[in-house]
Amino acid sequence: MQMKERPEIPENITHIEYFNRLLKDRVNNCTIPKISSLNAIIQFEITDNGNGIWNIVIENGFVKEVTKKALEKPTCTFTLNSNTFLSILRREITPQKAFFTGKVDIKGNMLLALKMNILVNYL
Repeated sequence: MQMKERPEIPENITHIEYFNRLLKDRVNNCTIPKISSLNAIIQFEITDNGNGIWNIVIENGFVKEVTKKALEKPTCTFTLNSNTFLSILRREITPQKAFFTGKVDIKGNMLLALKMNILVNYL
């Protein structure tokens, strides 16, 4: 199976465009080896600018689905605003720094949440 090229993140992208158009291809086409034991639902709750909840369904390290529909019992939930989300994507701030400065609230599996610094490399 030939891997598609990993899409770049455009300069002026919104969090909505990222979730709807890029996340699945960026993660699945990332050259970093996948965490094959990772099976989770990671939920992002964006609190501003077209706020909404996005669920990323991960099976065997690959994104199976990105959906706005409500899914029961996500593995962990990250609540943050769109600027913080985009700053993390652009590597302007680490997930840990965002958490410890009160820019991100985390609920659920804290072990997975602590791995977010690693997982951001896939995003």
